[in-house]
Amino acid sequence: MTTIVNKINDRITLVRKSKLLNQKVFSEKTGIARSTLSEVESGKNRPSSELIAGIANAFDDVNIEWLLTGKGEMLKHSANSIDLSKVEQILELIEPLNDERKNEVLRTIVEKRRIYEIEDFVTQLIQRNIV
Repeated sequence: MTTIVNKINDRITLVRKSKLLNQKVFSEKTGIARSTLSEVESGKNRPSSELIAGIANAFDDVNIEWLLTGKGEMLKHSANSIDLSKVEQILELIEPLNDERKNEVLRTIVEKRRIYEIEDFVTQLIQRNIV
């Protein structure tokens, strides 16, 4: 699903909210002052290149083209997509483990996938309120 949000400050807010972060934690993760983030989100100031770089570094799943232009998907991944090469690598890596440890790794993978699904769902809910 393509996320259409016209203003970059709204897109930054959407990223923060989709990660379920308040401004303080988001600022810490991106390496900018909370007051700067607040001014950007409110539309008072435009985001600096440092803020954009901070978002790119802190959240590697965010599509920077979307962040800058509003075109395309907000996230690089989709909860419904699976990188089969990574699955094969994981299966090879866990082969030497006993069954209990293998199951533990597989449960963790399933939980991670659920987190992505929840993140996508929250993003959709937030989009309905912002757009």
